[in-house]
Amino acid sequence: HGMGIPSISIMLHELIKLLYHAKCSNITIIRIGTSGGIGLEPGSVVITRQSVDATFKPQFEQVVLGKTIIRSTNLDEELAKELLQCSKEIHQFNTVIGNTMCTLDFYEGQGRLDGAICLYNEEEKLQYLKEAYESGVRNIEMESSVFAAMCNLSGVRAAVVCVTLLNRLEGDQISSSHDVLVEYQQRPQKLVGYFIKKSLGKV
Repeated sequence: HGMGIPSISIMLHELIKLLYHAKCSNITIIRIGTSGGIGLEPGSVVITRQSVDATFKPQFEQVVLGKTIIRSTNLDEELAKELLQCSKEIHQFNTVIGNTMCTLDFYEGQGRLDGAICLYNEEEKLQYLKEAYESGVRNIEMESSVFAAMCNLSGVRAAVVCVTLLNRLEGDQISSSHDVLVEYQQRPQKLVGYFIKKSLGKV
């Protein structure tokens, strides 16, 4: 679906229209991907309870016809619990349910120190990330808020499952090797693949 809210929003509009015209029902959509973790060991998998904005509010804000619209970003609680149970059955990697912070950019919006523009210091960055952790945030990415909002509005059961590639409390750069990162990126796929098989009675 590409990177960022605009990209996934376009894809979801097209996908939801296709599902409607195909007369599909009882749909479950799960977004899988990578993220930056907060307070978790790299390689941990986060199942999103709710997507929050950069001020830790569970909402997606969009301007429609010149007016600001606020939409809920809660995700299906039972689906999250089912996915967590699947991870326990696989028993291959650490998995948690937590809030996911969705930002509008990769650098300043996520408190990185290594962008072209950075008008804050490391102490301020760490204070912000610790506040995020205390509010329940366990990872950061750039798509979950509009994903949750659109699935809610469309009546689609949905979940977000992302692996963490680093602990942002310890730095901004990924230090794991290529092979390790490849294995990390397969973890959400393994979890969701197991969930699909279990849902179909194949395990």
